[in-house]
Formats: sequence, C-alpha cells, structure tokens
Amino acid sequence: MTQDDAFTDLRLNRQDGQNQESFWPSFTDIMTVIVMIFMIAMVILLLRNIELVNQLRATMEAERNALELAKTTGEEKETLAFRLIQAENELSMQRIRIMRLQEEKEQGIGTISEQTTTIQQLQNERDDLKMRRDQLVAENYAMNTTLKLTQTSLNTTKQNLSTLQQNLESTQQQLASTQEQLAHTQTDFTSLQTQFDATQQQLASLQERYELQNLDLQLARNEKRVSTRKLDQVTGQLEELKIKYERLVRPARSPEGRHVVEVRYGKEKGRIFIDLKTPDSPEFERVTSTTLDTKLSALRKEKAQGLYIKVIFPENSGLTFNEAWGFTNRLHQRYDYYYQEESAPDLIPEPIKID
Repeated sequence: MTQDDAFTDLRLNRQDGQNQESFWPSFTDIMTVIVMIFMIAMVILLLRNIELVNQLRATMEAERNALELAKTTGEEKETLAFRLIQAENELSMQRIRIMRLQEEKEQGIGTISEQTTTIQQLQNERDDLKMRRDQLVAENYAMNTTLKLTQTSLNTTKQNLSTLQQNLESTQQQLASTQEQLAHTQTDFTSLQTQFDATQQQLASLQERYELQNLDLQLARNEKRVSTRKLDQVTGQLEELKIKYERLVRPARSPEGRHVVEVRYGKEKGRIFIDLKTPDSPEFERVTSTTLDTKLSALRKEKAQGLYIKVIFPENSGLTFNEAWGFTNRLHQRYDYYYQEESAPDLIPEPIKID
C-alpha cells in the first residue's frame, strides 16, 4: 500500500488533479438537497395556502348565508308585526259589533217586556169583565125569582077576590100598588137585561180585540224575525259588496310603509281615558282629547308617508256602540291615510270631550 492509497486527501487547497475531480459532485449533491428542501417547503406552503383559501371561502359562504337568513328573518318578523297589527284592528272592530248587538238585545228585551205588560193588562180586563158578567147573571136570576113571587102573590090575590069583596077597595089599592111595583120591577129588569146585553157585547168585543191584538203580536213577531233575517242578509251582502268594491277600486288598508299610531280608548270608573303610543315613544302615554288632536296633527304633517291609526278597546271597556264607533270614525277620517281621500272638512266629527 502506498501513501497515496491509504487515506483520501480532503484538503481543499490541494492543487492536484484528484481534488479537482471530487469537488463538483459534492457541490451538486448539496444543491440538490437544498432544491429538494425548497420544493418540499413550497409544496407545503401551497397546500397550506389552498387549505386557507378553502377555509376563507367557507367562512365567506357562511357569512353570506347568515346575512340571507337574517334578512329573511327580519322580513318574516316585519310581516308578522303587520299581521299582528291587522289582527288587533279586527279585534277592535269585533268588539264594536259586540257592543252594538248587546244594545239591540237590550232594546228587544225592553220591547218584549212592554208587550208582555200589555197582554197582562188585557187579561186582567177580561177577568174583570167575566166577573161583572157573573154578577149580572146572578142579579138577573134574583130579579126573575122576585118576579115569580110577585106573580104568585097576584094569583093568590085574584083567587081571594071573591071572598074579599068587603075589602075590594083596599085590595084594589093593594093591586094597583102591586102592579106599579111590578111595572117598576119590569123596568128595572129591562134595564138590567139591556146592561147585561151591552156587557156581553163589550166582553165579546174585548175578547175579539184581545184575539186580534194577540194575532197582531204574533204577526209582528214573525215580521220582526223575517225583517231581522232580511236585514242581516242585506247587511251581509252590502258589506261583502263593499269589501269587493274596495278590493276592486282601492288596495286594502295596511300598515306596511306607514307610521303606526296606537290609541287605547275606554272608561275607568265612569270617566273616559285616552292612551297614545307613537312611533317615537315605545310606551303608552295618558293624554286628553286636545293633546291627542295636537300630536296627531303634527305627526300627520311630519310623516309624509301617512299615519296608520290603530284604535284599541280594552276588555270590559264600559263603552257603548255609538261612543266606540264615533271615536274610531273620527280618528280615521281626520288622521288615517286610508280615509283622507274620502273625508271632507265639514263632515269630520267634533272631538270627544273628556271630563
């Protein structure tokens, strides 16, 4: 073994041919490793970047879905709010109709009570006439009995006339007196008979009158039922025609795009109260009629899109139909956007005064 073959000389400053040949392969291996490391790092970065891009796209899609869901939820919430307002308005109108039906029911009960009182009076008059007729019959029977007794006395007097010649003058006087009493008795009997006949006629007339009035009462009740049915049918047809006409001519009254103003109206301990809730105030505020008109007039001038007046009647409000309907009609014609074209200044009702 020579000295050169024992160990490889790794010195870089060696200038012989062997060192020149082993330098470039080593450099190539090092650069290859560096390039491979760089490419692996680039591949890792690209994969990570693709993963981040996918996550970013998923996040943006989720945000877009969330925005669409929030928008849809908001529209549904607004639609439900409009439906709630319309339902409350319909509830107020139903309460007004219930008040009107209760008043009509009370009027019908009063009319029936009056007619029942009249019938009872007629029945009492009929009973009195029957009692009077019985009395006259009894008196007639007594007069007939008296007449028979008188006639018996007269026959006895005639039979004893032959035996009482010595008392002829006195007997003739008694006979004359008896005949005079008989004439008076006949006159009284005739008068009583006339009164009895008149009473019979009066009783028959009253009986006929009672039957006619009873028949008229039954006919009036039947006519009332028929008229009530016809009125309900005509009213229903009129309301349907009105609704159809308004649907054909004008759009339905809706709070969409309007400024909703809520007015609560009723009575407490016999005194009228008004609560107002505007779009600028979240709670109801107790106001007078003058303050109500002032605020609604200002809102009507301020809100160019128009006001939607929603009138609320609490349960057991203590209002009559005329009070509830008059108040609602006045507010609608004065301030509600839907009735502005139909209202005229000279037809607007006066404000309701609060004590």
